[in-house]
Amino acid sequence: WGSIDLGSVNGVDGGAAQGSLVTAVAAGLQIDCTPGMSVTLTADNGSQPANGVRQLVHATRPADRMPYQLFANGSQTPWTSQAIALAFPVGTSRLSIPVQARAVVQRGVAAGRYSDVVRITVTW
Repeated sequence: WGSIDLGSVNGVDGGAAQGSLVTAVAAGLQIDCTPGMSVTLTADNGSQPANGVRQLVHATRPADRMPYQLFANGSQTPWTSQAIALAFPVGTSRLSIPVQARAVVQRGVAAGRYSDVVRITVTW
């Protein structure tokens, strides 16, 4: 559905990184559904979780990992296993759900590209 770019953070000093989901069409998840329907969205823990925490993994050094959290629909609570309920009122067939990611880069982390893949499930 899109990607989240957390930008660049100096690995020597560490720091926080944050980014928003951007798709080819707009920001956030774009969900189309029949007006009057209700759906739920769930997200898995990504391709390489550790102890239930999503992990970004270095492109060439898989042992180098960085934990991160997802936040959806304006919530300040991390989006883990809980379902997000959406209702499509009469006359509405598309909803946009903002999704952000946040990571705290620890000092001394290896330079390079880190990534993960999270699967979103829509149930109706």
